[in-house]
Amino acid sequence: MSYLNRFIQLMSHMQRFYLLSSCIILACSVLNAQQDPAAEQYLQAVSDQFRMDEGYMIRMDYIREDQMRDTYAEGEGTIWMKGVKYKVILDEYIVYYDGQKLYSQNTEAGEVYVSTPDPDDPGYFQAVPIRIIKSYQSDFKYQYMGRNAFMGKDRIEVRLYPKAPSGPYSMLSLFLNPNTLKLEGTLLKHKEGIQYTMILSEVEGGHAFPDEMFAFDPEAYPGTEVIELIE
Repeated sequence: MSYLNRFIQLMSHMQRFYLLSSCIILACSVLNAQQDPAAEQYLQAVSDQFRMDEGYMIRMDYIREDQMRDTYAEGEGTIWMKGVKYKVILDEYIVYYDGQKLYSQNTEAGEVYVSTPDPDDPGYFQAVPIRIIKSYQSDFKYQYMGRNAFMGKDRIEVRLYPKAPSGPYSMLSLFLNPNTLKLEGTLLKHKEGIQYTMILSEVEGGHAFPDEMFAFDPEAYPGTEVIELIE
């Protein structure tokens, strides 16, 4: 199988990571959406929850539903992040972002793909999910949706629609605890009928992660083939 075909196959599995991160949460522009003032206090509360100079460890459950292919998958993952840098582990997949390079690793296949996201590309949000949280005023339209059920619980819902029309996503919902205003989950809808749900089970701050944990370490995975993607 060629590098390109293997990369495409890997990326189809890796889509569930982006999130996000995280982190995490992306969407396309909806022309009739505006910046709803009623949503701003909740978006600011989420932004205040994550400091750029502090390390966080996030445990999550995820659900991936493909409505076009009628498929469903769920599992657990862990995210470590500090500022724009992060590391995500989900099953045999690991994604690292060191602030410049993105490493997408398949531990079973023994391969890691290395790319350099373009900050001017709408897909950069996908690679750096915390940017969504910190730049909602400049890059997104948003709407306060009131109190709605999320995973069987009463939560505050805010929807975001990125102003850039060329991204692959159609809508992102953030769900906050109405008592603490802490972010407890996200729902992301892809244009191709794929829906991602992330449930945060634990968010632990106050960590001082070393920068090297956010990049692929070949000594930790000897024999892994490193494949540099040329832009």
